[in-house]
Order: sequence, then C-alpha cells, then structure tokens
Amino acid sequence: MTTVRHQLTHESLLERMQNLYDTEAWDRFYATYRGLILSYARRKGCTDQMAQDVLQETLITLTRKMPTFRYDRMKGRFRGFLLMVVKSRIIDAYRREKKHVDMAFRGGGDGDALTVAGENVVNDWETEWDREWEHNLLMQALNRVRDRISRHIYESFRLYVLERKSADHVSAALDIPKDNIYEHRRRVISMLRDEVAAIRRDMGE
Repeated sequence: MTTVRHQLTHESLLERMQNLYDTEAWDRFYATYRGLILSYARRKGCTDQMAQDVLQETLITLTRKMPTFRYDRMKGRFRGFLLMVVKSRIIDAYRREKKHVDMAFRGGGDGDALTVAGENVVNDWETEWDREWEHNLLMQALNRVRDRISRHIYESFRLYVLERKSADHVSAALDIPKDNIYEHRRRVISMLRDEVAAIRRDMGE
C-alpha cells in the first residue's frame, strides 16, 4: 500500500473504510497505523516475523468486519475495537509459535495451554496500547506538519522542542534570532494541535 497525504473530508476515515474499494481510505489507514500495530506487537514480545504476521492478519480481519462496522460512542472508541483485533492476532501468533516448538521438541501441544502461554507473555494490554496509540498519533501529526513547513522551521522546532537544545544553541546552529525560534515553536505546536484533532475526528474520537 502507498502513503496517502491526509485530506479533510465530510466522511470520517471509519465511514470510508466500510467501502472495501475505497483504496485511498485503506491506504491512509495503513500508512497511519501500520507502525503502531508493528510496534505494539514487538513490545508484547513478538519477533519481527510474528509482528508482520499480526499486521497482515489484523488487516484481513478488518476487511471482514469494516463493511458492517457501525461506530457507537456509547460502546467505546475505535481504538478499543482495534485493540481487541490486534490482541487476538497477537495471541494467535503466540499460539502458532508454541505449536511449532511443541511439534519440533515434544510432538504436539494442548490448545488451551497455548492460549494461556500467550496470555502470560502479554499482559497489561490497554495501558500500553493507549500509550502507543497516543505516541503514534503525535508522530503522524508531526509528519503531516513537517510536510507543510520549510525545512528551516522544522529544524528549529526539532532542535529546540524535540531535542531540548537551548535557544542560544539553536540560534547559533541555524544562524537565526531567538525570537524566530520562539515563533517557530508557537506555529508548529498550533499546527500539531490541529492535525491531532483532525486525526481524532477521523477515528471517531
């Protein structure tokens, strides 16, 4: 799938994803949440191959569920629904991994034991998922803002805000007045807030 630049629409991304032929919507979802799913699976102890399997199986599950998906705020946010899907796929990945080990060294394994093993390895699902979700949201917003500003402004923001260099250091490194640095920070933070809000609306939050 290819990366698609964010565009504001009257329909949310979730609504558009109900149409499996809306490749732009599905590409945008993939570009935005691929890193989140891979990172979360690895944080839960998955190998790179297991994490890739989790990602692909999650996408397959979503293509089955999204055509009839109806967002209901009273039943929770989409992030919770996506967590349930990803969680199931991670446990499946551990189940397959343990089955392969059992077959190689013990000649088989018990299905219930496999599930329990997966549950024991991966716990505290929601707290870590929310943390990863918010980090991914901020990084996606930052990527979108970076595409809309000059390299000079982004470097000023990166050094002063992200790397926490002093204003004197940034001023000397980029040869710009300190007042410009403060203005760059204000401008980028304002744009980030707008992008974060746009992404939240897209996902029904």
